[in-house]
Amino acid sequence: MTDTPEQNCTISDHDATGLEAGDVEPAGGYFDGVKDASPVILGFIAIGLAFGVVAKTAGITVSEVALMSLILYAGSAQFVTVGLIAAGMPASAIVVTIFLVNVRHLLYSAAISPHVRHLSVWKNALIGAELTDESFAVASSRLARGLPASAGWFFGVNNASHATWVVCTTLGAILGSSIADTRVLGFDFALAAMFAALLILQIANRPKVWTAVVTASVGGLVAVCGSLIFPASWAIVAATLVAATTGAVLEGRAGQS
Repeated sequence: MTDTPEQNCTISDHDATGLEAGDVEPAGGYFDGVKDASPVILGFIAIGLAFGVVAKTAGITVSEVALMSLILYAGSAQFVTVGLIAAGMPASAIVVTIFLVNVRHLLYSAAISPHVRHLSVWKNALIGAELTDESFAVASSRLARGLPASAGWFFGVNNASHATWVVCTTLGAILGSSIADTRVLGFDFALAAMFAALLILQIANRPKVWTAVVTASVGGLVAVCGSLIFPASWAIVAATLVAATTGAVLEGRAGQS
């Protein structure tokens, strides 16, 4: 491992697009980001509707669902929050739990930071505020192909995803009284299906497919085994750290060969 942040970052900066020397791929603007967010949008439709239904069933009002999706904007944390509210947990316990569930976002920000450090503070703040598992996956896929991501592109991905989430969770809450079981509609599988699609896109865009496959397998194994010992939120953090380290080591060895 070298000492430069760009090489230490788990998101590869090399050009894997097959462009000829001297060719420059367009950085992509706002609407390019919206287009690239399409897999996330499709996943958020089902997951958002499911959350709205669950929240409504737990006694959360439509306006509260909309406000939670607008401010908190974290699918897993919102599901956990609704469960804790329904169980009558105190606000302090809910805040701490949300922090633990979302602590992995510190890792996402660290991986993205070398690519946005040239932007102004307020642009970084806005990008970071809407950074999710899904938008990080889309961004890392683009950056892994050697394509730069402008502020406009990030805003396009984040705004489109966030707007979809707010609209669909609110709609789910409105329709909540008429949907008794979300599993009948397959909503319970929507989250896993979306992440599987994003994972496949990332693997397909890697110059060394075997490296991506091994890294994903290691991360999945650590997550599954870790969840049997630790809380699920910590198992995810551990899987992220181990998978990122594995990927960095394998890519480093591949670059030396």
